[in-house]
Amino acid sequence: EWEERQKTRADEMKAVSEALAVLSGDDAHDLFTRTFNPSFLQSSSSSDASKDFRASASQVLAAVAAKYSNPKLGALAYQVKLDAFTRVKKAIDDMVAQLLKEKDDEI
Repeated sequence: EWEERQKTRADEMKAVSEALAVLSGDDAHDLFTRTFNPSFLQSSSSSDASKDFRASASQVLAAVAAKYSNPKLGALAYQVKLDAFTRVKKAIDDMVAQLLKEKDDEI
């Protein structure tokens, strides 16, 4: 079994070396240079836009809250600003609960 694993490992290393040689060769570099189109690169994402909308909405609410001395609007502005983290917190809490349940099931 040891010899078989050693032979398999040697074959894998040989295959990886050959793949690296092909990928780092001049032909691969030339092909990449000819076919690379920078117009396909992503320049922005929708999460950036939603963050900007959330921030501007929070600023508007905070300004109105300050103008009219309304603490409820101030709290709403703060909540809108931090709302992006509520889904992340919920996902983390759900994962922790699931892991605790699995732990209890295993014991």
